[in-house]
Amino acid sequence: MPKSADVLAARDLAGTDSGGVAAISWAETRAALRADRAHWARRMPGPVRLRRGYQAIWLYRMSRYAHENGWRMAAWLLWIVNGWLTGSDIPPSTRIAGGMFLPHPYGTIIAGAVGRDAAFGFQASIGGLYKTPDRDVGGGPGLPRLGDDVVLEPASIVLGAVLIGDRARVGPRCLVLKDIEPDTDLAPTDWRALPGRGVAS
Repeated sequence: MPKSADVLAARDLAGTDSGGVAAISWAETRAALRADRAHWARRMPGPVRLRRGYQAIWLYRMSRYAHENGWRMAAWLLWIVNGWLTGSDIPPSTRIAGGMFLPHPYGTIIAGAVGRDAAFGFQASIGGLYKTPDRDVGGGPGLPRLGDDVVLEPASIVLGAVLIGDRARVGPRCLVLKDIEPDTDLAPTDWRALPGRGVAS
């Protein structure tokens, strides 16, 4: 019996369902892709399957399916193809629930766990730091976890074992190193002029 999209979203973040079965079924993968297309239709009308960002998510879903069903070589080959074709870096070990919106995949890195109906702007990325992982908040050791309906504006970056609450919005060029509460809007700081070379401050 196919599982619902809600169960899929929970498993994508938790890693396993209540029965302890880690493998993702083909029905669950198709449910996630349907949720992806629905989110795209809400934000960007037109032929979804021809969009480079949707192709990046589709290839990620295939690599994730292969990874969780034990076909690790095929999973990482699909990851390489995805990077070459779309310019994005989404490892098959990343967990992304249904409804992902990624209009401009080039330069985007997604390593961790992402909730339902997330939206990533141009070169928005999440990942770890070059240090020993200190904790696991659900995205993997030292990796971030994003809740549902989170929006990352262009060039925003979330690094480390950081928990981003549901419906949070991270503004452009923001660097997030601490947890963010749900329903929070994070705005970037204003640019400030620095003294030029050889000029006294």
